[in-house]
Amino acid sequence: MILKYFIKSIMSNKALWAWGVFFMLFWLAMGAFVFSSNIPDSRASALAYASSWFGWANIISFSSLAITISYTIYFGSSSLSYSFRYTKLRPSTYFLSLLAASSAMGVVMSSVLLASTYALFSYRFHINLQPGQPLAAFALAALSGAFMTVLAVALVLAAVNYMGVKNINFISYLPLLLAYAFGFGQLFIKIPAAVQYASPFNDIMSLLFASYSGQRVPVYFSDPAAGFLDWRLMAASLLLWILLLSVVDVRLLRGIKPRALEESRQV
Repeated sequence: MILKYFIKSIMSNKALWAWGVFFMLFWLAMGAFVFSSNIPDSRASALAYASSWFGWANIISFSSLAITISYTIYFGSSSLSYSFRYTKLRPSTYFLSLLAASSAMGVVMSSVLLASTYALFSYRFHINLQPGQPLAAFALAALSGAFMTVLAVALVLAAVNYMGVKNINFISYLPLLLAYAFGFGQLFIKIPAAVQYASPFNDIMSLLFASYSGQRVPVYFSDPAAGFLDWRLMAASLLLWILLLSVVDVRLLRGIKPRALEESRQV
């Protein structure tokens, strides 16, 4: 029952659709028709360019999902504290239902971006830029939605349980800030390979690049001749992050403290 509620609630969230999907469609259109003037009209170059935009747009889109989850937990902290103590609702059941709904929404959002990337960039370059591994992209979207959820839950519960909620808005938007930092960093500067392997944001972006292009991921997008990243290490890193944060989340949920909305007021 709670899973059905979460799926309906998340998928009908207008703000999430506006910022997580339609706003990213605007940036995909900008990437296809405004920023592509220096891209050679060869299939290899166009495919790599489209794939990088697909990966970047997805991590920004998924970070919007993280913001939605953050406020869901924060606004429900008082009722969750009561429910876990005096009803049959268990923290693990609540967490797994939220995780499943977020993963499903991640697949839906990524599917829209995948189809839009294919249409926009194929039209721009007059080349059929068909995704190389769409099924892998859907699986990665589910994992990415799961990661953004466990990250958002960990951050907001750390604030609710220990740090106070005065800065809840900053904490809720922290995944978005990190997504922009690591996403643009991977595109335009030379982030060391070890940092990229350790960063789940770069793991997601790189794996989605590989799933769309069907090619290996360069260590530096600005210097494709510098070598390639190992997708198996990136996938293992992402799965490890999800597992570790999931354990942390369940423990934090068991000790969730009720918080009044007035506590977050700045004045």
